[in-house]
Amino acid sequence: MQTTKSKGLNKNTLYAVIIAVILLIVAVIVLLPKGPTPTGPVAQARPFHKQILYVIVNDEGTRINMYKTGVFDIAAVTPARWPDVNNTKVGNFTLHLVRRPDKPQLTIQYVGLNPMKEPFNIPEVRQALAYAVPYDVILKQVFGGLYTRLYTIIPKGMPGYTEFGINKYEYDMNKAQQIMSQLKAKGFDPSKYVITIIYNEGNTARQQIATLLQQSWSQLGFKVTVESYSWPKYLDLTDHFQFQVMLLGWIPDYFDPDDYLMPFVWGGAEFKNLEINSNVAPGDVGKYLANVNMTVETEKFIVVAGEKGTGAKYTGPTNKPIITIGYVVDWDTTNSNWANPVNMVTLGTGGLKDVALSALCKAAQRIVDPTIREAVLQAATIYFNKQATLLILGQQITGENYGSWVHDMYYPVATFARYDLVWEDPNAPVADTGVAGVKNSPETMVIGDIGWPDTFDPAKSYESFGWEIFWQTYGKLVTMWKEDTEPIPELSVAWAFSKDLTELYFVMRGNVKAYDPWNNKTYPITAVDALFSVWRAVRLNLPGGPQWMIDSYIDVNASSVMTESELDNLAKTNGLVTFYMGKSAEVHSLNELLSFFKYSGPTAGVVKFKLRFPYVPILQIFVTGVGSIIPMQYALGNNYQAALADSNNGRNPAAWAKYVGVGEDDPTFKLLSTKPVSTGPYYVADYKEDSYILLKYNPYYWNATLWQQLYGFKP
Repeated sequence: MQTTKSKGLNKNTLYAVIIAVILLIVAVIVLLPKGPTPTGPVAQARPFHKQILYVIVNDEGTRINMYKTGVFDIAAVTPARWPDVNNTKVGNFTLHLVRRPDKPQLTIQYVGLNPMKEPFNIPEVRQALAYAVPYDVILKQVFGGLYTRLYTIIPKGMPGYTEFGINKYEYDMNKAQQIMSQLKAKGFDPSKYVITIIYNEGNTARQQIATLLQQSWSQLGFKVTVESYSWPKYLDLTDHFQFQVMLLGWIPDYFDPDDYLMPFVWGGAEFKNLEINSNVAPGDVGKYLANVNMTVETEKFIVVAGEKGTGAKYTGPTNKPIITIGYVVDWDTTNSNWANPVNMVTLGTGGLKDVALSALCKAAQRIVDPTIREAVLQAATIYFNKQATLLILGQQITGENYGSWVHDMYYPVATFARYDLVWEDPNAPVADTGVAGVKNSPETMVIGDIGWPDTFDPAKSYESFGWEIFWQTYGKLVTMWKEDTEPIPELSVAWAFSKDLTELYFVMRGNVKAYDPWNNKTYPITAVDALFSVWRAVRLNLPGGPQWMIDSYIDVNASSVMTESELDNLAKTNGLVTFYMGKSAEVHSLNELLSFFKYSGPTAGVVKFKLRFPYVPILQIFVTGVGSIIPMQYALGNNYQAALADSNNGRNPAAWAKYVGVGEDDPTFKLLSTKPVSTGPYYVADYKEDSYILLKYNPYYWNATLWQQLYGFKP
């Protein structure tokens, strides 16, 4: 019998972790077969995009007409309209809108039912509604074939995906009516309930889905209404579970199934202790559990969850090996999470206040053995599927959408195209945008879009528009190159772990500057700024924000800044382990670590992150929007020197709590949410809410030599 614990991993387990990481990367890369990119007439010179203009046009007809006349280089087009728009002539070029089923994505679309609102607190009502969703009509007519059918929260291609033991909800009005008849026999009257479906205005696809649901669900006896809201208001409603039915999609933050379980499935419970045991005999379940609260059969295992202790009587299936998950609930934190739940922060979007389900989600984070982890992931997926609080509509395939004058366009699975890596034909259409005096030209990327970022602060925005802006404007400790899926250095130049995998060290790149366009100032970026950026997101704890991705895995107050010599001494004394580009090593000096990453330039200190437990995909967290690095001096202003001194130059980050508050009244949030700065290739030069966002190239970008290599452009 093997026992998986969260700490004290031996060397063999370390290698298992490294292998698991590599296998995860390979599995995702397999999802991304390459294909030819269509081109229009190409000249030799490659113009550099000196600016990017996002133009907000919520009316789709107007937006498409502007696309057809060359005002936009890329535009949001409802998938159902793609066949009509594709191949439209624009001067000597055409519009290119093509589906690529050979390149699956990990984005999903879903209908969210709130089980904390009547009548969705009744499981049979949710199941009846699930059978009354016209899935095929939505996939074909609304999404225009850009999505394929999906039945579970974890998409195909991810560990944990399974169709074993799940309910495959298909459109079956007879079955839906049958369930409703059984409810009516028990006294349930659907005519007493008004179901309101909400969506974000300007999203034509969701408007169409809402109308289809309204028509279908009304046949079950409910009165169904539809409402639309601006994107910020819509996010506020969904963040605080102030909805009955909502429509949303999910682009994964990083490449791990945990990024589906925690945001959606987690039941809000926290634990003082979790113990996972594998290959437990049926008669021995009572040696590890005080009771059995959940039993789920998966493809290869039986997963049993209950309170940690002894005496449980197990009467479930015995045809497969058993995994037990014993837990001790932290009721103070759990009840606090449940009291006023915040979507994806204190409770998963599924809205299920479920302790055993939470234990599965939390256990899956801690398990290193890929076989055991797969089983626990499947157990959570199977159980969640049967609750029918999230009705999964489909999984996306790649859709290529741009004018044929645009070259080297690419489509990452979870990040975004960076427009300094994309270029236009010198003879690309030139058109007046009618916005801020900007003309669309080969040196300007113009995007016709809908919606608006939640804010410009990476500590708050947790939606695709905001994260796309951050991808253009902020550097992270690590990044991904185009469609590759393995993290590579960006503002760090190397990383390493302690041998027990509970401490992660980043060596910072030297000579990096942040640019403040509002005051035309620059700030040097060091390890202090990296730690402050991550620490601040957790400290602010903004509603609906992405801080859970950090706080779940990193104790920011136990993290610290180190000098290069301190890391060098640590490596010499204890040794460190690292892995990069499919290779792993044990290093015993800073020079050895830097050589492993083939780096020989200047550095700017070391940031140490204290992990709560070994977490296989931890590097992926730092690729996300919440990993954006901001200058501490800009954020704190006149308090900077005092905060630096009080924290002993970042060795005691908890001291920063004196200068950064909790919530949206904090001065650093008010500043960065409206006046962002830049550590990336572009900066926000101008914007008008719900109208446009203008980005210009960052003249102090640390990697501007790349532009010189690609375009011959030097700031």
